[in-house]
Formats: sequence, C-alpha cells, structure tokens
Amino acid sequence: MTGFISILNQAAGGNRVLADGLGPNVLSRLDRDILSHSGVQYVLIFEGVNDIGVAEANEESQKIIGDRLIAAYTQIATRVHAHGISIFAATITPFGRRKGEIVIDAEAEGFSPYSDPLREVTRQRINEWMRRTEVFDAVIDFDKTLRDKDDTSILAKEFDSGDRLHPNAKAFKALADAFPLHIFRSSISLN
Repeated sequence: MTGFISILNQAAGGNRVLADGLGPNVLSRLDRDILSHSGVQYVLIFEGVNDIGVAEANEESQKIIGDRLIAAYTQIATRVHAHGISIFAATITPFGRRKGEIVIDAEAEGFSPYSDPLREVTRQRINEWMRRTEVFDAVIDFDKTLRDKDDTSILAKEFDSGDRLHPNAKAFKALADAFPLHIFRSSISLN
C-alpha cells in the first residue's frame, strides 16, 4: 500500500449505539461524525458493550437489546455504504469477572457491574453475528485478540486495566499489532 491514511477518532467514552449515554448515541451522530466529512473512505465501528451492559440482565431484555443492536449495525452499514464508504466492525471485547472473584458492590470495588452470564450470551451472540454476516466489508476480531485463552468471557490478565471491562495500554498495542492492514488494500470502493 502506498500513501497514508489519516484517522479521525470520533470515539466517546460511555457511548452507546442505541441510546444516549455520556454523549449522543451512534445512530444520532452518524451524519455529524462520519457522513458529513469529505474524503472518508473507511469506517470502523467498535461499539455495543455499553448497550449490553446497561440493559437489564434478564433473558427478555438481553434478547431485545441483541435484536436492536443487530438492526442498528445493519442500518449503520447501509447508510455508510450508501455514501460509498467501506465499513469494518470490531467484535465486542470480554467484560466478565474471573472465577472465584466475590464482589459485593462491583462499582465500589472498582469492577465493572456489567458482568452477568446473560449479558455474556448477548455479547457472544453479537460477535458471532458479526463474524458471519456480510453486512460489513471486514470484521476485526478484537474479542479473540484480548480474551483469556482458558475463559473467553474475560479479558486476559495482561490486557485488563483492573476493572475487567476496559483494556489497558498493552491491550491497545496488541490490537494495533493484530490489526489486519490488508483490509485497506482489499476493501472495494463502493463508488
């Protein structure tokens, strides 16, 4: 590949795809953050953990949030493709707690309160859908890169910032090293 790719990082901490969180949701800011800029060729979406994590930890709520996320990812990809832009998705990274960790008040003890087996089912469902769908031009498996080899529901210890949810600096280096740069060459322009 010759030339350079400039990056515009429109990440927002605590962000969600479907509902406002610490800032506006992805669906409402897609035009402002991506489609209104000239020269955009690629989009990477790495979102969804907060949607899953704040939805109630019961089967019905998790089924609904999973269905709505899949519909939203499809809508986002359709809108991005309509502008001739390639879109890549990154799988949702683990946020479970290690076996044997007894936590009375997760937030007070510095752990993510997202950990729940029903939320893990939704995370796995979304990731499997991403890996199998043809909605995106490529899928980057951040989950596979950062997960523990013996327990795929948790971050590997070396990549955990300490709260079982947020990757540390070493994790971001691992993601950069594992990023498949060939997708920029093989991505077909939709113009």
